[in-house]
Amino acid sequence: MKNRSKFYKVGLFFILCTLIIAVPYKESKVNAASANFYDIPSSYWASQEIRYLSSRSIINGYQNSKGSYFAPERTVTRAQAAKMIVLAKGANEARVSERVFSDVSKGHWAAGWIQKAVQLNIFDGKKDGTFAPDEPLKRSQMAKIIVKAFGLTVENNEVEPFTDVYINHEFRPYVSTLYQLGITTGSGNQFNPGKHIKRSEFATFLTRTLNTSYRKIPSTDKQPNLETKPTQSAKTATVTADILNVRSGSSTNSRVIGQLSFGNIVNITFVDGGWARILYNDQVGYVSASYLNIGSTTSEAINLENQVIVLDAGHGGKDPGAIGHGMYEKDIVFEVVNLLEQKMKDTGAKVILTRSSDVYPSLNDRVKIANQNGADIFVSVHANAGPSTAHGTETYYDSSKNPQSAEGKKLAAEIQQQIVSLLGTRDRGVKDAEFLVITQTKMPSVLVELGFISNSDDAKKLAEQRSLFADAIYNGILAYYEKR
Repeated sequence: MKNRSKFYKVGLFFILCTLIIAVPYKESKVNAASANFYDIPSSYWASQEIRYLSSRSIINGYQNSKGSYFAPERTVTRAQAAKMIVLAKGANEARVSERVFSDVSKGHWAAGWIQKAVQLNIFDGKKDGTFAPDEPLKRSQMAKIIVKAFGLTVENNEVEPFTDVYINHEFRPYVSTLYQLGITTGSGNQFNPGKHIKRSEFATFLTRTLNTSYRKIPSTDKQPNLETKPTQSAKTATVTADILNVRSGSSTNSRVIGQLSFGNIVNITFVDGGWARILYNDQVGYVSASYLNIGSTTSEAINLENQVIVLDAGHGGKDPGAIGHGMYEKDIVFEVVNLLEQKMKDTGAKVILTRSSDVYPSLNDRVKIANQNGADIFVSVHANAGPSTAHGTETYYDSSKNPQSAEGKKLAAEIQQQIVSLLGTRDRGVKDAEFLVITQTKMPSVLVELGFISNSDDAKKLAEQRSLFADAIYNGILAYYEKR
């Protein structure tokens, strides 16, 4: 009889737990003392959010000899995220009758949660039929998952509050949505989309999604506080259009707040996605960077005296390179490199070109020029080609043979970021490849593919914005040297 009574009590306990979870939750901040983790003091930045999720049994802590702890710095895996998102939506795990993914067995602890997350269209599997349950989730991926899972929307998800999530970034609409809803604020104007999300960050994202009282709604018309954003060095620019509209945001849909005329000089505080941010009549405005002749920085320019920089315009002479939309690759890159040469000379650097006319130096000749002149960096400029649908910018370095591969990767990253931000091209990434001109050179070396001559949108940029491409590479080189 005692055992039966005990059985009834245990059963009643579980029934009550189920009812508590099922009852709609009235949105209000929970008492910070309702869940205690010894590694989450009340002063911890995410303590309230962590305790909120813990109180709803969406996220759990761990136990050791010292007691309960949360481990806020640990990353969140795909399997863990699947379970927590499903719980947050008030759903139960699916009953697994057969294996859905090759790497998730029926007996896997998260099999039911993963299957339910897929059924709810929250998660997708990999192209190879796996789910990768133990793979850490990135911050950008979490943004997409939360927006999809809870059907979050905003009026305009083209707002770009973070300098590292630019207009063509795959996850920009999702990050923008979370920002405008006050679910993420980023850190120092950076979202860090490629970083793995921590348990503390996950708890914050999810709590602010579920309970609006925790959100940090951005001020002033859902736009970031632009005056607090760190910027590149201010630059002067001359307007090259007869009339240039000044807009309230970085979009042609943004309100026109004024106009500039040909020859007007403006101070640029930031350039991103083809839009330049300027100060106009004591307020922040945006203009198309395509109609600006961007000059040198107004602050003290970095001095590259004694630095030897070799610039390589790909192809030339008998080798036209890629051909598309009435253009030859050799002509495009030759003009970009010559514009870049003038900019680099202004820094005091010694600039050497592998070709100064329409000739074809062999690949070995280009390498020899760099090595024999003791170049400090080597930049080879190209235009890409492929199917008409392929587009975007990619920058290569070599990790197999180049003795300065680590520095080459840094240089590639800076140039890639600047081109994508300034020209608004698709970010195809920094890539590792064994091109002869970057494997046989002895200094940090990169090969830049500006865009696809075979794609109509990229070709238009390659035809009309060569000065802007030169500006972007120049900015990337300066950024590289500033961080050395």
